[in-house]
Amino acid sequence: MKKQNPEYGIQCAFVQEMAYRYPLVMVFSDTAAHIKKTMIQQIRANKLQSEISRDWPDTFIAQPSGDYAGLFLEFKAKTPYLKDGVTLSADKHIQAQEACMQRLRERGYAARFVWTVEQAILIVGQYLRTGTY
Repeated sequence: MKKQNPEYGIQCAFVQEMAYRYPLVMVFSDTAAHIKKTMIQQIRANKLQSEISRDWPDTFIAQPSGDYAGLFLEFKAKTPYLKDGVTLSADKHIQAQEACMQRLRERGYAARFVWTVEQAILIVGQYLRTGTY
């Protein structure tokens, strides 16, 4: 049985929606990373990844806006925040992804977790219009 990957579906739908709404905005997405690889290909791909690049956000909007050089989005199947909506989950992988996004913010990029296509599109729209997110 094939393992479901809801993050992949959300990300693919987002890329399609971006192409429709913002055809001139350059979007990079790692959806190709989800293509099935042979065992040898996967071993080679894993060797090329550093600790930092494993935590790299899924999608990059290559469009400066406001004070930011671009916008990174990390897609999740559900919110990575606790019930208060502010505290990030203690999950090690989520914490590592947040640390990576914080390093990107320190370098002049905007970076956010998102868990729905609609949310991602709203964030991108606000980012492109106002330079905030």
